[in-house]
Amino acid sequence: MPVLVAVRDLLFRSRIQAAAQRLGVDVRLLSRGTPLAQGARAMGSGTVLADLAEPGVLDEIRAAKAAGGLRIVGFLGHLEVGLARAASEAGADEVLSRGDLARRLDEILRAAG
Repeated sequence: MPVLVAVRDLLFRSRIQAAAQRLGVDVRLLSRGTPLAQGARAMGSGTVLADLAEPGVLDEIRAAKAAGGLRIVGFLGHLEVGLARAASEAGADEVLSRGDLARRLDEILRAAG
């Protein structure tokens, strides 16, 4: 199953790509300017890694989940408790701090692939 990476931070994108390549997981990077829901619909099913700090991402998560077949893992700063709750309510299957995602990246990618 593919993993769609909706992350603008180039260092974090590179880290995710390197881990996915090492593990043999199919990763697709969402192009800048492409709405998350559009990329998710094009992918069909799989896992989405989404930076919850992006403007409008909660609406995009709702739209992507409506299409079905997706597992959405969102990540954010560890102090953003309200955003974490809102992301869960919007349909994110798992919400992690940026640090937790970094620590669990291999595990998450293996489960997705």
